[in-house]
Amino acid sequence: MKSRIPTALLIVTLVTTVFLTGCQPPKPASLSNDHVVQVVDNFLKAITAGDYQSFTQDFSTEMKNGFTEEQFTNLADLLKNASGNYVSCADSQPALSNNQGYAVYRLTCKYDLESVIVTVTFKEDGDKVEGLFFDSTNLRKVSQ
Repeated sequence: MKSRIPTALLIVTLVTTVFLTGCQPPKPASLSNDHVVQVVDNFLKAITAGDYQSFTQDFSTEMKNGFTEEQFTNLADLLKNASGNYVSCADSQPALSNNQGYAVYRLTCKYDLESVIVTVTFKEDGDKVEGLFFDSTNLRKVSQ
């Protein structure tokens, strides 16, 4: 019976530690929420304009190297056909979460045909785009 008390105490301590760690606020990138919205707005306008250079201006070196101009053109065509033209993200505040050292922002942006959730990733305390994902009802239908 004596050996169970320290084991139970250890389990309670570990569960409490995990619970309290999960209650910490997410760590942001080095950008303010308004700046994150501006970065997203800039590259969405660049997609609409077909401007690859402007699209990649806030990307990390790895993102620039991994996102070719051909992929950019395919993305622009996909968004235009599925969601219409980009309208605005100005009314949306980004939701922040963390994943393995990255600040992950989700932002709902308006297009002509629907709302699109744009997920943009920065390193915690970073200022360059490290990841990018688009999600919407129409985009899911087109990609099936």
